[in-house]
Amino acid sequence: MKKIYVFLIAVFSFGLSSCDMDMKPYNAIPDSEALKTYTDFVNMRTGLYSPLRGLTSGGYLLTTELMTDNFNAVVGFSNTYGDMYRWQFNAQTDDFESIWAGFQGVIGRCNYIIDYSADVDLNSTDIIGEEEDPEEIAAIQQEIHQIIGEAYFIRAFCLYNLAQYFCADYEASSATAANSGVAYSIKYEPTSDNSKYPARATLAETYQQIKSDIEAAKPLIPAETTSLNKTNPLAYVSQDLITAFEARVALAMDDYATAAAKAVQLINTGAYALCADADELVDMWHNDNAPEAIWQLPIPSTNELAGQNGRYFLPYTAGSTPDYIPSGDFIGVFTSDDLRIDAYFKAETITTTSGSSGTVLEMNKYPDDSNIHQNVVKTENGRFQTEPKVFRIAEMYLIAAEAYAMSGNVAEAAKYLNELQANRFADFTEKSYGNATELMNELKNERRREMVCEGTRLFDLKRWHMGVNRTSTQQDDLCLFPGSTVTTKLSKAANDPKMIFPIPKAEIDANPQIVQNPGY
Repeated sequence: MKKIYVFLIAVFSFGLSSCDMDMKPYNAIPDSEALKTYTDFVNMRTGLYSPLRGLTSGGYLLTTELMTDNFNAVVGFSNTYGDMYRWQFNAQTDDFESIWAGFQGVIGRCNYIIDYSADVDLNSTDIIGEEEDPEEIAAIQQEIHQIIGEAYFIRAFCLYNLAQYFCADYEASSATAANSGVAYSIKYEPTSDNSKYPARATLAETYQQIKSDIEAAKPLIPAETTSLNKTNPLAYVSQDLITAFEARVALAMDDYATAAAKAVQLINTGAYALCADADELVDMWHNDNAPEAIWQLPIPSTNELAGQNGRYFLPYTAGSTPDYIPSGDFIGVFTSDDLRIDAYFKAETITTTSGSSGTVLEMNKYPDDSNIHQNVVKTENGRFQTEPKVFRIAEMYLIAAEAYAMSGNVAEAAKYLNELQANRFADFTEKSYGNATELMNELKNERRREMVCEGTRLFDLKRWHMGVNRTSTQQDDLCLFPGSTVTTKLSKAANDPKMIFPIPKAEIDANPQIVQNPGY
């Protein structure tokens, strides 16, 4: 915790692994200088967005993905994320400190903007200069309002993610328990006095802060594209993004009426189209041409990269093998007419370090292509660079279906599930469901297929009160084996303490107010 509050804005890029993590600090905010000019706001806004590529890719997704049930480790794998895969992690595992510090650091940046903007006179010459045109003055002031709104939204987004990683699933009956939520500050007050560090809030308080920040952001974000985001509107906070986030938060809180309403509201705008065929699906993931994207963070240059999402799913050098391949159990939830097979998988014959060979389907959702981005030269760190698609319209269909099913409205749930699946299967026939349980079983499979490697699997299992059941079903027995080095069969109950990440030991040691999660 001391690192976070003294060096508040050191945000980790966390795109690689715990053993070779490349931690790149961004420019620190000088706490002796407040926001004073229009240029200050614009520069600070860059500091809000620049860490988000790292926070929504690489290790932030892979830690949760590889500890669940979609992948098996290959014989002779590098052991990257091996602690997560084998469930041998603890509070000293580096991954957790990086996740915690990354989101907390961005919260600090948001606090800085929100706190210091309160003292800014938007009519001062520092802000508007010598401008006399009323329309130009209004545009400058609106832009600053938008930046403040973005700070509120991004703070809420970071708090939500911390709650997903480090807290139990939200249940109204237990959300008011002491130390059930996140330790956070909503004031920019760097200090080395650990007696002033924040204790953990309750989970109810954490989610109330998330909702409060969302409401604060709404009136500050313009309804239409402005000069601020006209060149790349998907990169910035918009009213549609706020709506999508509200749907996600409401589903996490079991507020099914709100989740369904917000998801359907966004679907009904018609602004975001589901990919209509296999080529569009491939184009979305391999070339970043994503009609489904509601929030897609750009990779403008080799100096502004995301995490390497596909780094451990494909051979990294000629003749090598991937670290992880899709499990036979996961492959089994796809049918031959599923259009995602071409977009998500790649057949390849691999030979392991033991000499065994087999043809397997590799995960190819994040390919190792050299010409994905015109501004990114293929370098070692520039490989596997796919722009993070943090919110997609496909997720809104899944949220609507789940929320309606959990509310007992099976007909409406089936409507949205069918609409999504009609765009995912070549020979789709509309389905009806006899009850909510039957529909939810199919929705769980559909969400597993659709959202693979987008970092949601662990959180989905927690929300459904399911554990992790990694069966021994493998694609090719020659390539994998059970044992002390690689675990192909693993069963963890829904109430296993390790379904919730530990508060990093460094934070526990530095902050006497923080209470560790049970089981660590």
